[in-house]
Order: sequence, then C-alpha cells, then structure tokens
Amino acid sequence: MWFKVSELSPKPNFLQEISANGVELVLTNVQGKLYCFENRCPHEEVRLSLGCIKNKKIQCALHGYSFNLETGWSSEENLERLIIYQVKRENAEIFIEMEDC
Repeated sequence: MWFKVSELSPKPNFLQEISANGVELVLTNVQGKLYCFENRCPHEEVRLSLGCIKNKKIQCALHGYSFNLETGWSSEENLERLIIYQVKRENAEIFIEMEDC
C-alpha cells in the first residue's frame, strides 16, 4: 500500500524525519534520487537521522556503521539489514510503499 509522506523533496543529502503507518522513517535525496528507510540503526537502534550520507550510504552516528541505501546491507559482518522502502513521486507529492498493519 502506498502512503503519502511529503509534499516536497528534501534538499540533497538532508535527512528528513517522517512517519507513515506508525513507523518512524527517514526520507532523503541523494543525487536526485529519493530514498526512504527506517529511522533506526539495526545494530543498536539509534536514530539514523542523526547520521550522515556518504556515497549512497547512511552512516550511523553512534558506531559509524554504514548501510547501502539501495540494498539496506552493511559492509560490516553480522549486522541486520536496514529496512528500505520504495519511493515514488506523483506530481509534487511523495509516496512510500509499505504493508498496511
């Protein structure tokens, strides 16, 4: 199911906190492509919105682990995958796809 999350695209590399369907998320714009992911590090559940974007990866502010924004996987071994959501733009509105609870 698609949920409307924003009227505007975030500025490049800005980590915009949003929520949809009761889930805290981050929406970001990297080189003109929109990405959305859960706002918690799979390692220690720190808010990833406190981190930074480097090379299409989100880097956690606590331990520096990074997660690929395309796949959700980290280069570190034995870390859970970051939950990534599909994003689409219709007119000026932004939607993400997620299961309805």
